[in-house]
Amino acid sequence: MKINPRTRYSQQLARMHGLTLIELLVALTVILIIASIAIPNLNNAMHSSRLKGAASDFASLVQVARIRAVDDDHYYSLYVLPANGNRSQEGFVDIYPQAATGASGSNGATINQQDPIVQVSGEVTPQPQGAAPSTAALQALILPANSPVVPLDGNAAGTPITFGPRGLPCFPVGGVCDSLGGPQAYWFFFQNSVSQNWSAVTVTPAGRIQRWLYSGGPAAVWVRY
Repeated sequence: MKINPRTRYSQQLARMHGLTLIELLVALTVILIIASIAIPNLNNAMHSSRLKGAASDFASLVQVARIRAVDDDHYYSLYVLPANGNRSQEGFVDIYPQAATGASGSNGATINQQDPIVQVSGEVTPQPQGAAPSTAALQALILPANSPVVPLDGNAAGTPITFGPRGLPCFPVGGVCDSLGGPQAYWFFFQNSVSQNWSAVTVTPAGRIQRWLYSGGPAAVWVRY
């Protein structure tokens, strides 16, 4: 029997007419399951990106300090100043103005508009080496076995990361800063205040600058990136 085209079209429309309540509930359940997985992963990725970004930007600033120290035949130190009023948290190379003693800048007290600067996310906080996890393992990764060098805490008031005219990390004493007093190494630690994860920037005695993330968990290790 030949079916009328209009009848066939009506039957197709009937089959396409909306979704049942059960189908809607199933679709909604699937969406909620996907969201419950995707949103935490997205948040973790966002916090991880801010932590990695802070270490990467600071590592770039460390490289700027090293280059400027060689170019200017001087020594320069790096600092991070916390947010204050309208000013965000910032890392800077303390260059201007140069003091008559030969020391540069303001000893980390203030930022001059000519100082090289990077902004550091307010979610990421510089931390002392005593609070950082597994520092012995990190030291073994950046220094040879049985090395007499002990990395200095670049976040401590008296030992900011400093480069001398040779482009090597050094410790300034009496207006002089070069490697003649022995090799130096530095590390600077950051922690994300939300995720509680850690990153670090290290400087070897040869002036090699590296960035690290602490993986966390039972088998936590420092991983270079």
